[in-house]
Amino acid sequence: MMGFWNFFFGKPAKPNSADHYFEDQWFFRPNGELISLIVNGQPDSPTQWQKDFFAQLENDYSLIVTAIIPDIEDEFQNWKPAFKIVDFEREFKLVHLEISTCDQQSIAWEMSFETVHDRNHIVIVGMLGYELQYMHVYG
Repeated sequence: MMGFWNFFFGKPAKPNSADHYFEDQWFFRPNGELISLIVNGQPDSPTQWQKDFFAQLENDYSLIVTAIIPDIEDEFQNWKPAFKIVDFEREFKLVHLEISTCDQQSIAWEMSFETVHDRNHIVIVGMLGYELQYMHVYG
């Protein structure tokens, strides 16, 4: 189990065999930051689909962010009229990523951002593949 995780992410993770998930801090290439990463897996390891999906996610991160910016702006405009994102990378920091156990191309996953616009809130974005499913701002 740990050997596969080592191969998958380059370092050991903290497995939870009772709930079948792996959790660790991971250096996310697109933003150059450590993020909290949870991979919901099988009893012994993440699937090949999850491994491939994560690699593709890192490659396509800027496309995904570009696609969700209008939704984030709409949500923030509920309490900050005329809100616009000028520089996403400076205004929103990816802090968490969770990948589901799905073993098909439409993987359900979630990412969470802290924002300079309100330090007491976090933006949670739920996706199915690259399609936005929900977005919530919690605080």
